[in-house]
Amino acid sequence: MKLAASIGITVSEFWEMTPYELNVYAKAYFEKQKNEFKEKITLAYWNAKWTIQWLGKKKDHPKPLEEILKEIDKNNSGKEKKIMTPEQMLVQVKVLNALFGGEVKTCNS
Repeated sequence: MKLAASIGITVSEFWEMTPYELNVYAKAYFEKQKNEFKEKITLAYWNAKWTIQWLGKKKDHPKPLEEILKEIDKNNSGKEKKIMTPEQMLVQVKVLNALFGGEVKTCNS
């Protein structure tokens, strides 16, 4: 319910939603927040660049805006997000199963 409140969903709307719907709203909200942040960064970047040029203080070029925006799209570990294939997910599940002492059960048909 804390998530719903932070993204502007009322209590009554929250209780009428499925977890999937809440997830869709949360993803859309955070994508919107990220886009607004990138817009602000872009404006600040160009403002700073024009100010520097106007004052004639610095002749070298700052870090390119594209690099800055690309860094925002990276996740916390510094790696770009990648989508796992079903086969990669199965391998990961098997590793976690073994790590936590799970058993592999098969159906004999």
